[in-house]
Formats: sequence, structure tokens, C-alpha cells
Amino acid sequence: MSKNERLSVDLPSHLVAGLRESVRSGMYASESAAIEELLTAWYGPEGTKEPPIEALRAFVAEGIADVEAGRVSDAEEVYARVRERIDSVAAEKAK
Repeated sequence: MSKNERLSVDLPSHLVAGLRESVRSGMYASESAAIEELLTAWYGPEGTKEPPIEALRAFVAEGIADVEAGRVSDAEEVYARVRERIDSVAAEKAK
């Protein structure tokens, strides 16, 4: 089992209000649980371990090849789809 550490952060009041509402609604058991899930989603289950440089280079090369081949998406369309997915997941968790 991993050791827990205490961390103090300063956040804008609207983020704190949203975090507390997520806990109040039952979406998360605690503020710590919500932040832990967020950070795990950000860093992945492996944590902050950096991938090998060759993996990063391959990832970038793949992206460049996609752009050169015309395999691109409109950023606003992608953002709208992501926002819909986030809203859908949040609605499911709120049930």
C-alpha cells in the first residue's frame, strides 16, 4: 500500500465549489478521492514515471505523419465531442 502525504493547495473559489459539490452529491467520497482520481487520470496508473525518449519520439513522428497525410480534425469539433463525453460521464456518476 502506498504512503499518503498531505498537500495544501490554493485554488480559485469556483473550482473549490465544484469540488465540494462533487463530494456533496455523492460523486466522490471525499475531496481527496476526487483529486486522486483526477491526478490518476492525468498521469495514468503508473504515476509520473517518464516514458522512454524513443517512445516519445515515435509518438511525435506518428503525429507529424498524420498531419502530413491530412489526417487532422477541427479542434472545435474535437472539443465539443470531448465536452459531451465529460458531461455524459458526470451524469452517469451522479446517478
